Amino acid sequence: MDALEVAKIDLVIANRVLARCGAVEAYGHASVRHPTDPNRFLCSRSLSPELVTREDIMEFSLDGKPLNGDNRAIYRELVIHWATYAARPDVNAVMHGHPKKLLPFTVTKVPLRPVYFGANECGADIPLWDIRDRFGDTNILILTKEHGEEMAKALGPNRVLLLRGHGMVGAGRSAMHLVRIAKSLLTNAEMYLEALRLGPVIEMTPGEMAARDQSVSHDETSPATLRGWDYEALKVGCGDLLEERRERLKRMTAG
Repeated sequence: MDALEVAKIDLVIANRVLARCGAVEAYGHASVRHPTDPNRFLCSRSLSPELVTREDIMEFSLDGKPLNGDNRAIYRELVIHWATYAARPDVNAVMHGHPKKLLPFTVTKVPLRPVYFGANECGADIPLWDIRDRFGDTNILILTKEHGEEMAKALGPNRVLLLRGHGMVGAGRSAMHLVRIAKSLLTNAEMYLEALRLGPVIEMTPGEMAARDQSVSHDETSPATLRGWDYEALKVGCGDLLEERRERLKRMTAG
């Protein structure tokens, strides 16, 4: 139970932080893979991310079916989550949003390139998927199993996928990682747009990106990682959840 409750706490915090930084708005959503059953995932009922509480979180199978007899309303584009988990065993957290800072890169031929020193979190390769290429004229939403499978193929091994005229999908190792991906992505996009207005852009080199990735701790119990997570949680008013998280992790470690 402790592992499941920690996962729910992390998902609540991630929803709130993603909303605060502008990665999601009323119609965005985030999820995490179930901590003890990789064939399940956790996601809120259909609700604005900023309002999500632990009681709103539902469990789903990897074909998108609600479990435990839960019949509450769900997100229309939930397939984004289960298709990604099914295709990527290495992914444990998924988000979808429509951040305005990214939209110019979804409707032009200008690729989003890394210029910000934290861009290693979102990766150097950020593909763009156009649902029209495979499915013709649609309402652009990702709604069917076929849509989800094609989207997951377009994401490939990457952490971020841009959706033409729509938004983005993020895929990370955890809720913590997902937040870092989203924040670095938006900061990099904002910096890149400003730099393009000024003149030629100095991009980060592949060597710099690799060095940055190696220098960042991937240990989610490290002081550096927890410092960022604690800061984000406190900024969105989740201090009580943060304290409960620490206590549950202590019990899990002791047990």
